[in-house]
Amino acid sequence: MTLPWMHPTTKVWYARLWVPVEFKPIVKKDEIRRSLRTKELPEAKRRFTQVVAEIEAEWQQMREAAEFVKPHLPERSLSQMEAHGLAGEIYRSIVELHRANPGHPEQWEKEIAELQRVLPARERTPGAHFVIMGPWSVGANSAARILGAEVRAFLDARNDNLDAPSFVKLCSAVALAKRDAYAQLLRNSMGDFTDDPKAGRFPPAPPPPTMANSKDAGGEVDPEVLLKKWRTISKVADKTYKSWSGKLRMLMAFAKKTDVATLTSLDVERWRDRRLEDGINPKTVSLGDLAAVRNILGFAAGNTAFPSIRTNVAADVKLKIRKKTIKLRESSFTFEEAHAILSATLMESPPRFTEARRAARRWVPWICAYTGARVGEIGQMHSSRIFEKATPNGRKYWCMLITPEDGSTKNNEARTIPIHSHIIEQGFLNYVKKRQKLDKPLFYEPELNGGSDMHRQADKVGERLAEWVRNDLKIRGVQPNHAWRHRFETLHRSLKIREDITDHITGHSGEDISRKYGDYLVETLSDAIEAMPRHNGLTFTTSVVS
Repeated sequence: MTLPWMHPTTKVWYARLWVPVEFKPIVKKDEIRRSLRTKELPEAKRRFTQVVAEIEAEWQQMREAAEFVKPHLPERSLSQMEAHGLAGEIYRSIVELHRANPGHPEQWEKEIAELQRVLPARERTPGAHFVIMGPWSVGANSAARILGAEVRAFLDARNDNLDAPSFVKLCSAVALAKRDAYAQLLRNSMGDFTDDPKAGRFPPAPPPPTMANSKDAGGEVDPEVLLKKWRTISKVADKTYKSWSGKLRMLMAFAKKTDVATLTSLDVERWRDRRLEDGINPKTVSLGDLAAVRNILGFAAGNTAFPSIRTNVAADVKLKIRKKTIKLRESSFTFEEAHAILSATLMESPPRFTEARRAARRWVPWICAYTGARVGEIGQMHSSRIFEKATPNGRKYWCMLITPEDGSTKNNEARTIPIHSHIIEQGFLNYVKKRQKLDKPLFYEPELNGGSDMHRQADKVGERLAEWVRNDLKIRGVQPNHAWRHRFETLHRSLKIREDITDHITGHSGEDISRKYGDYLVETLSDAIEAMPRHNGLTFTTSVVS
C-alpha cells in the first residue's frame, strides 16, 4: 500500500504496509498500521513518506534480529516453564554480581525504566512512559530484538539453539527476570537486603543439550569459555572484566591447571597466601583477588552450562583485614607538592612522547587542580567537548563537557564545567583547536589502541601521570591523581563555597535528595571555580604543547 489510508470511523490517516513473509511467524499479522496522527490529507502525505522509511528501517532491524534464531545447531523447543528456568540463571548472575555493592538507587530505577518497553503491557510499571519506535517496540517481539544478542550469547555458551517461537519466548522470560533482578538491586541499594520473594519463582533450568563436539560434554571447563559467558550474561564493565578476568587467569597459572572444574579450595588458599607473601596489600587480596574469583566461580556454580562445577570453591576462602588503616598524612596535596607538580608540567617532555602524551602531562594536572575532576574523566575527553557557552546576559564562558560517552564518569552522568581563566591564559585553547581539527581525543592517540577496549589508551593517561608523580617527582604517601580532588574540596571548604556547588563540579551526588532538582547556571559554577587561588609565580612558555 503506497498511499495513506483513512480510518472510516475516526477519520485519522494511517500508513498500512504488508508484513514480509519472513516475519509473519513472529509478528503474527499480515499487515501493520501506523497512525499518522492527522486528519488532513496534505499533512498525512508528508508524514507518510517519513513513516514508511522508519518502518523499512525496522524491517532491517528485524532481519538482524532474525540472525539470532538461524539454525547453526539443531533446533529445539522450550516450554514456558523451561524458558523461565533459563531466565532464572540470568536473574541470579545479575543479583550475585551487584549484591555486595548495589550502588545508587538511580542506576536501577533507570534500568527498570529502560526495560519497560520490552515487558508485556500487564507487567509494566503503572504510569511508565517510553517512546514507541515501531510495531515491535513493546512486548515479546521487542524483547527478541533488543535482548536478542544477549540471549544468543547465553545460548551459545550452552551450545544450545532454539526455534523462533522458543527464542522469542525465552527473550520475554529474560525481560521479566531482569526486571525482578533490577528491582531487588534497587531495594539493596536503599539498604534493604532481605531475600527477594520472587527469587523462588524460577523453576529449575533445563540441562543444556548434549553435543558430541562440546568442550563441556566431558566436564572440562576452559577458563576463557567461562569468562566469555560470565562477561556476556553479567554485563560487566570493560574495566571490571579486564581486572577480574586477570585474577582468574592468575589463579589458574598459580595452580598450574587448565580446567576450572579441577580447582580446589586449597588452590585458592595457597594462591591467597602467596599473594600476601609477595607483599600485596591485604585489602587488595581480599577485596580484589578473592572477591573477583569468588564472583566468577559463583556464577559458574549456579549455571547449568557448567555441570562439572557444582560448588564455589572460593566461597569460604576469606581474609580478615584491619578495618581501620593507619593514616600518616592528609589526603590532599600540600601547597608545596601542588606547586612542584604544576611547575614540572612546564618542563619539556621527552622527545619520544606523542603530542597527546606531552599534552596530558602539560594540561591534565592543571585542569584537575582547578576543577577537582577525576584524572580518568579528563584523560578520556574528546577535543569536541571543549566549547564556548553564551549566557542570556551576553557573557561567554569556555567550558568542558565531562560525559559518559567518552568513558567512565562519576555516577555515569554528564556535567558541564567552566574552565578556569588561568588555564586559558596559558594557551590551552590553542592546543584544543589543533586536536579539534584532527577530530581526536585531547590526551591520547586512539589509533594506538589496536581496536581493543581492554587496553584503552585513555586509561594509560592516568597511569602514566601517577607514575611520573611518584617516581620522577618523588611525591609519595598520597594518591598521585586523586589527591587533586581532595585538594579542590579542601580549598572550597576554606573559601566557604556551597557544598552542593562543589559536589556538582566534582560529580558527587550528595546525600540530599533535593539536590537532584534543578540545574546549576554556568555563571554560578564559574564563580566557584574562579574563586580557586591561582598558582602564580610559575614561568610559562609557549613552546610547551600549546
